[in-house]
Amino acid sequence: MMQPARPPDALHRHQPALQQKYFRALQHAPRSRPRTAQIYAAAAAPAAVLPTWLTPSAKKYRFMTSNKRMVYTAVQPSDSGYTVVITLPAESLPEGRSPKLHWGLYRTSPTWIHPPEAIPNDSWRDDATGAMRSHMHYDQQKDLWHLELKVPRHMAPVLLGFVLWYPESNQFEGSPAGRHFAVPIGMSPGTPSPLGPTLVATGNAAQPQEVPCTLNFAVFSRHATEMSLCLMRADGSGYLEVMLDPYTNRTGDVWHIQLSGLKDVANLVYGWRPNNSSQPTWAEGGRFHPAYIMLDPYCPRALPIQLPQAAYDAAPLLPPEGCVGTCLLGSLAHLVDTFDWQGVTRPNRTLEETVIVELDVAGFTTGHDAEASVPAEHRNTYLGVIDRLKDIQQTGATAVLLGNVFLSSTKPAVLPNGNGSSAVEGPEVRRPLSFFAPDTRFVAGNNPGDAADQLKALIREFHRAGLEVLLEAEFCLTSESGGGIGGRLQSYAGLDGDMYLRGGGGPEATGVLNTGQPVVRQLVMDALRWWATEYQVDGFCFVNAENLTQDQHGGVLDSPPVVEELASDPVLANCKLIAASANDTLLPRLGERGFPHYGVIIEWNNRFGSSMLALLRDNMGGILSNFATRMTGSQDLLAARWDGGLPGGLAAGRRPAFGVNALEPPLAGSLLQLVGAAEDIERAEVVARSLLLAMLVAQVSLEVAVSCAARLTHPVAPEHVVLVNLYTYRLYSMPLWSLSATRLAVGAFSTPAA
Repeated sequence: MMQPARPPDALHRHQPALQQKYFRALQHAPRSRPRTAQIYAAAAAPAAVLPTWLTPSAKKYRFMTSNKRMVYTAVQPSDSGYTVVITLPAESLPEGRSPKLHWGLYRTSPTWIHPPEAIPNDSWRDDATGAMRSHMHYDQQKDLWHLELKVPRHMAPVLLGFVLWYPESNQFEGSPAGRHFAVPIGMSPGTPSPLGPTLVATGNAAQPQEVPCTLNFAVFSRHATEMSLCLMRADGSGYLEVMLDPYTNRTGDVWHIQLSGLKDVANLVYGWRPNNSSQPTWAEGGRFHPAYIMLDPYCPRALPIQLPQAAYDAAPLLPPEGCVGTCLLGSLAHLVDTFDWQGVTRPNRTLEETVIVELDVAGFTTGHDAEASVPAEHRNTYLGVIDRLKDIQQTGATAVLLGNVFLSSTKPAVLPNGNGSSAVEGPEVRRPLSFFAPDTRFVAGNNPGDAADQLKALIREFHRAGLEVLLEAEFCLTSESGGGIGGRLQSYAGLDGDMYLRGGGGPEATGVLNTGQPVVRQLVMDALRWWATEYQVDGFCFVNAENLTQDQHGGVLDSPPVVEELASDPVLANCKLIAASANDTLLPRLGERGFPHYGVIIEWNNRFGSSMLALLRDNMGGILSNFATRMTGSQDLLAARWDGGLPGGLAAGRRPAFGVNALEPPLAGSLLQLVGAAEDIERAEVVARSLLLAMLVAQVSLEVAVSCAARLTHPVAPEHVVLVNLYTYRLYSMPLWSLSATRLAVGAFSTPAA
């Protein structure tokens, strides 16, 4: 039977304390890790100080004490459990010293675990701390002090925490940072790269669910001083939480751990519990709150999970609101699942032949126009978009730009009241929470885990029909503003808001992704590569793209590192990359040359819409020259200009097809809303027709499609001319007021002037 120990003092209630006196003396020691300690912790012990019977499967560790002595340990696995060997060269000890091991097993519990089969015969329990004390034995031939512990397999994964104790002086000797050493048992330190969960190895079993797997987990957090990995089943059962040691489980700013023997991986979910005990909690204005479990930014799938009581029992503090209810955690199903692409490949169309129809999954699969082709169970889902594939093909489109399908949280937009005295709630706003995981709200059926396969099925069927699929990608505003939707931490803000978000984390977090930080640049690039390879998407439209041009302090760069990587990345070389900025004054040189493009990034041409609206909607004078420039291909934006002292990313020229003539940002409101139909519907119809005609002239010819909640952008292709005329006639021959619920064509790729 395990021997319970009394809880340590409140300061270390949730970090196993080997001796209260020892930790009180060191509680004010610096929290940073000396580099020498990290190096020694990761280094293997020399063979001379460890037994020769150890096999290659043994994990070896070397630790340096506060007195510069070296302690060597090894963990040898077997069918029955683990043998832990601790050795200490006697030559490093003063004469007359006989070290004892002051130790205990733990995961995250405030009490030590001492299974009887792990306790050596000559051991006793220290009543003051609850830790076990065992004699180390002297080997005269090797001049070593050593001890072996037997840990049963059912205890793994677990950590062995220990310090050396010298009874002659009643002194303790631990790490230079003032804490105990930690030896992982049934797990290993893991590797810091790649970030996120990784399948390292698999075993053999008759049933797929019984196959033992070895997984590596890694997460970035510079300012956390404590980190725990939380694992459970998707139904909330089988909770396991393991504390990571800052010596063996941390490299630089990355925390990592490797677990073996995990079964039924497809039904496992996980999250991280970060903390910095030297700071106040997030609820008190700090940056962390150990009551919450964070979603891994690198996990490609996420599920809403009802946390079990064990998750609250393991937490150092309870959430301010009590039970947090449903929590988004990362699913590991992608590590073992496969998807059948059925031999379908990408269409790979050129820019000059590309016709893009822009749609929102929810809006396109609901409403009056969707009733005829979308069954009730497919409305507001990925599969509902497939049901309307023929409608999209009838527009003459060759590609579809999907509105935000990243895992997102929603909340009402706050709008000013009419008299400006207060605020009212507007339509809900969806902001991304994960840049790797698909949104589970668009799943057909009751299993959120089907989101990835259903989105892949959408992309596969569109590719089979010859249609490319582009994704709206916003690497700017996230759902982590103000501590997250609902006022609590969920991911970036809770893991390390000072690194992931502009302006830092905490309750006042802005939620704006800090793309100037190297770790966030890596996150952006890894996410885009994931979608391009795993989901076979054909391109991206970067919404609020100006955020990508700023450094970590908000300064605008002529040559932003993340944009340079985008333009030169081999995985993204065949993807269509469209930059759509919301505020051109936040671009380099106040947007004089648009978004830094390096000759390969497509521009969402906001200038076209500004000029068209200024003349045709607002009746502004003195802009005919500007109007003419927009009508003839915006050469001030797209033509090469090497004589202005501009960097190459801004000076290089682009073909006219690299410009998208747009009246408003991607996935904005309808054309009639843009021209003021709410105030004067008759005038709005006239202005809308004039704008469409101007776009036709600017493009030489333009196919304008009306397809429910879709808006059309495209370059001209000769083979579509007949279809262009048919849809243009249809648009002009019907009352525009009847289309007030739809999104009309408001953009088109530039083409050479006639």
